[in-house]
Amino acid sequence: MAQTEEFKPSCRLVFEMHKNGKTQALRYAASNPLDKKDTLVTTLVIFVHGIYRDGQAYYEHAEDMARSAGKRKQTLVIAPQYANEDELDHYHLGNDFLFWKKAAWKDGYTSVSTPNRPQAEKISSYEVMDSLLTSLLSSGNFPHIKTVVVAGHSAGGQFVQRYSATTPLPDLLTGFRFRFIVMDPSSYMYPDERRLLSNNRCAVPDTSGCPEYNRYPKGLEQLNTYARAMGAANIRRNILHRDIIFLLGEKDVRTDALNLDITCAANLQGAFRLERGLNYVAYLNTFPEYGDRKKYDIIPDTGHNGDKIINSGAARKWIYGK
Repeated sequence: MAQTEEFKPSCRLVFEMHKNGKTQALRYAASNPLDKKDTLVTTLVIFVHGIYRDGQAYYEHAEDMARSAGKRKQTLVIAPQYANEDELDHYHLGNDFLFWKKAAWKDGYTSVSTPNRPQAEKISSYEVMDSLLTSLLSSGNFPHIKTVVVAGHSAGGQFVQRYSATTPLPDLLTGFRFRFIVMDPSSYMYPDERRLLSNNRCAVPDTSGCPEYNRYPKGLEQLNTYARAMGAANIRRNILHRDIIFLLGEKDVRTDALNLDITCAANLQGAFRLERGLNYVAYLNTFPEYGDRKKYDIIPDTGHNGDKIINSGAARKWIYGK
């Protein structure tokens, strides 16, 4: 059967999670067997796919990046695949495999259960990432890992931006250096009700036609179950203090771009992805505790292209350098 746009090549490896006595699964790709000892690996890089759930493609982009940096043996690359129901049916996978409705996985919402695919447990996509990271880092199979990088492009960038501020792992696994790299997301989670206005001033915008603009995942009101466990005050602290990097395509400027979030809440952040990213960085720099830090790069001559951003010199710098 010819490969269609709808069904991307599926990751072949299977990660199992155990919750309340139940076992459920998720597919992923990895550069190394996770059950064998490897003393050469010093950096763990996890890449989160975009809206098309093409984990295998993002894994291959990340592998190219590690090779071009001359760090292939020192890098463990993993790419999870957050499936939908149709994909599981297409690949004839069992009911133990988790799936999400549309792109709910990018914001940490729970997996779903349907009459055709009843699920033993519903699990947040962010909880899955926590489980994968905790299992790997506590296994003892990669004793020299020091740096953990979680990166994502587009919808994966939205995943990483929210996850970076809501996961408890950097506070729990203090023996590792966590870095989060957010690449060209369609929108951002803001830690207060202000937005950057056209006069470069941060203030509460005119929201008469958009009362929901500050609700999660765009803001900290009406948090979902996973984010609520961290709490709004701690999420705000994490956004300002954790090691979170932003990579933006110089030519990602189309207002009619495919899959661009055009809700009123997203449009209050800017007209297109590059503008939204630059506005968010400028907004963060208004907080004294954030400091005057350059934690972003603009990738030259690049539109909304995950491969080019992942394989940019800036990405290599932030993964292996500073």
